Amino acid sequence: MATITNYLRAEAIAVVSEQPTSATISFLTVIPGTATRTLLYSGDEVIIVCKTTGNSYPLTLDADFDFNSTRLQFNSVTLDEVVPLGSYIVLSKDYKWNSLFRKNSLNHLRLYQQGNTHGNDLFMSATDYNFDITSGAILADGDSLNNNVGARYGFFNAPHNGCQVERINYKFNTDAGAGEIFVFSLWKKPVTENGTTATQLTLIDSYSMTSQDDSSYVFSASITPSLADGALNANDVIIPSIKKEGTKVSSTKLYGDIEILTSFDPRTSVI
Repeated sequence: MATITNYLRAEAIAVVSEQPTSATISFLTVIPGTATRTLLYSGDEVIIVCKTTGNSYPLTLDADFDFNSTRLQFNSVTLDEVVPLGSYIVLSKDYKWNSLFRKNSLNHLRLYQQGNTHGNDLFMSATDYNFDITSGAILADGDSLNNNVGARYGFFNAPHNGCQVERINYKFNTDAGAGEIFVFSLWKKPVTENGTTATQLTLIDSYSMTSQDDSSYVFSASITPSLADGALNANDVIIPSIKKEGTKVSSTKLYGDIEILTSFDPRTSVI
């Protein structure tokens, strides 16, 4: 016979194995599974359903949770009751289904830059990944640029209902001497579709490198933008740029390999 208990048991990602001593809690002891993979990550949202009352409370994890974890950790919260033994931890339907339908795309950008002393941001050439097109300025968040910049120098065109930049991995190498600084930036910019209206740049992320005077040195970083910074609307494009700071030598070269992980919902609803 179908029952609420059976439904919760089937939907549960964990079951409470030890009753807390207080209604103010920051972790719950749970029955471990046997697999070793990560099930949930810090920042994920779950719901605790109390076994005796059926009351439910949302929780936000502040540590990763593996299949074989015995402890579910989250931001401290004071509930209306002490969580009883045998209570279930489940995912909210919205969170579960949005995650289930969400798809990922890994986007690869190569970079080569040589020869300038002006310090302006450089855009990528339309024919290759050589960054040699001067923007004519040192770009800043909120700058208004001509509408055609998105089409000419854009690297990534957001899907029909937008997407989220989840992760950016950087690797750079340079033959520059001491004192040279390179700043690589990723901007988002809406394109006025079938029109001419200029729009503003918004910075997604910026990565600064100070030369180590060693051509074998590799700069590396892995960045998670904030939800607001990484959110792209349907008509947004990502525009990369590179500029020099500090000492500027025209003959020095910079090489880069950038991976941009995005997620999107292919259905017609917005993100």
